[in-house]
Amino acid sequence: MIAALRRDARRYRQLGGWWRCAGFWVVATWRLGAWARGLPTPLLRIPVKALAVLLRWPWRAFLHVTLDARSIGPGFCLVHPSSIFVGPGVEIGEECLVFHEVTIGTNAGDARNPVVGSHVDVYAGARILGGVTVGDRVMVGANCVVTRNVPPDTVLVVAPARALPRSLARSTAARPPPGQGA
Repeated sequence: MIAALRRDARRYRQLGGWWRCAGFWVVATWRLGAWARGLPTPLLRIPVKALAVLLRWPWRAFLHVTLDARSIGPGFCLVHPSSIFVGPGVEIGEECLVFHEVTIGTNAGDARNPVVGSHVDVYAGARILGGVTVGDRVMVGANCVVTRNVPPDTVLVVAPARALPRSLARSTAARPPPGQGA
């Protein structure tokens, strides 16, 4: 656990230091809970798990961050820890970077969990859903929805926005109010 926390802390250097970043503390409380689950005796395991749950509560309540992953590799970094869900059973590799409003978990039609490789960056609003495997060194662009396997060394992007003339857009202001029909 200590070695993983040290690697996590290194990732936060360019963000101003680990002590100033809420993302580090969110991951540290997850690591404490994961370490507690592996303790050999209930006499040690139960109080440490209770402490981890107590420390995790503010992250869930105020930042809406839920980390229930099976495993998270060292060097994990939450840049903007807000509205992040990592579901139970998810596996995340080493040196991964996750931005805000990201969901990594099961899909409605696929109860399996994603496996995310090492050195993966997941940008704001992205979703990784179902039993997919995301290869190493992948960049998942903002607002991408991943429901298929992604090979290593890939960049995923959504279609760019297009500019259309306003005259082509349907507008509620152009319609008459109900009951005053035309």
